[in-house]
Amino acid sequence: MDDVLITGATGLIGSNVCRLLREQGLRVRALVRPGSETEPLAALGVVLVEGDVCVPVDVERAAKGASAIVNSAALLGGAGQDSDASWMTNYEGSIHCYDAGRRAGVRVVELLTTTFFHHETVLTERSQVLDEVAPDPYTVSKHAAHREALGRIERDGQDIVFVIPGGAFGPAPTPRRALGRTSFNRAVRSVLNGKIDSYLSYPIPWVRAEDVAAAVIAAMDRGVIGETYLAFGQEDATTTASFLNVACEAAGVDHRVEELHVDPEDPEMVALYGETVIDLATRTYPVPWFDNSHTRAQLGYAPVPLREAMDETVAWLRALGQA
Repeated sequence: MDDVLITGATGLIGSNVCRLLREQGLRVRALVRPGSETEPLAALGVVLVEGDVCVPVDVERAAKGASAIVNSAALLGGAGQDSDASWMTNYEGSIHCYDAGRRAGVRVVELLTTTFFHHETVLTERSQVLDEVAPDPYTVSKHAAHREALGRIERDGQDIVFVIPGGAFGPAPTPRRALGRTSFNRAVRSVLNGKIDSYLSYPIPWVRAEDVAAAVIAAMDRGVIGETYLAFGQEDATTTASFLNVACEAAGVDHRVEELHVDPEDPEMVALYGETVIDLATRTYPVPWFDNSHTRAQLGYAPVPLREAMDETVAWLRALGQA
């Protein structure tokens, strides 16, 4: 089998995809920016191709001879988003992967977000996409990339499948990136060190990053063109405060986090959390939040329980000297 190309390979999910593929004995190629955390990938036997997903010739060069492309590169939401950078990475980067996949005649697995789907009813693999989305750069750029992919599938039958991760956390081969500024691992580390007392209240479908990676690989192997798969955890969505309190329980820490409710008219709160998060915190969500039974059945997806994933995460952080 030819190499599988991974973009965003130094990230939390991408690095876990690399590791699982290598453990299966497959050849893996990673498009990586110069100076990024590549040493752990090289140690896994991943072939490193320097370049940027924002540069079409770099993606084309990295994809040459690949049997599939997994596009996990993204600039995430949060405060301080840059519209141009988000558009270049989340939209144009996806287009470059679609173009490379079409030219090579190979499947592209595109990672999406829940932020541009209707949430008035239970989220499923067939939930409708919003026509108009919140104006934050992350949602706008990911929504545009998804619409472009759907158009290609409808017009040309291009082989693209979608995976939506939940709130991913847990161990990764690239610890520096896995503990980055916007990561939930960083929040876990902070709460275990007593640095978080409250957190904005809205539900998230928590999931171990390794389980998301397993869903991505299963979608690459067994997914159906144009279908969306929900790589969420075993339990229903809960708030970040509840999630972080599970971390405290797993670590034997007495500290607990309180729910913080949003005031969308407070400019300081908007500046602190960013438009993506403020939009999420002001929505009304159903119970249960999601039903991913189709993903479980078609991909054989079986995520571990939250407490088991958290026990693993706490042990990993302690092994790194972070908690």
